[in-house]
Amino acid sequence: MTTMQLIHPQWLLIKSGLKTIEIRLNDAKRQALQVGDIVNFIDLTTGQQLTTQLIDITRFASFESLLSEYTAVQVGSAPGTPVTQMVQEMLTLYSPVQVAQSGVVALQVRPLIGQ
Repeated sequence: MTTMQLIHPQWLLIKSGLKTIEIRLNDAKRQALQVGDIVNFIDLTTGQQLTTQLIDITRFASFESLLSEYTAVQVGSAPGTPVTQMVQEMLTLYSPVQVAQSGVVALQVRPLIGQ
């Protein structure tokens, strides 16, 4: 099982099923993931855990290309948020150098029943 941390609002969106895509750097930890793996998300505010299953993995060279493939809601943004704004938000978490070195990954997750 892989563990990842999430800020509270994003954790709630995954739990509700609205957010289905978690975006991360395609670093060594994410490169080891496989479809079917269990991903445990920990809420950074409450410490609550949410167990999900990884149902798809798609790798991209940039945030622009990744965010152009999904709706704003799927990635945890407000409906209608422009791709350029979402890219800028992601670049507050990861530097352009990190993105250029590793690329990014869209992890499609589904909360497991009984959460």
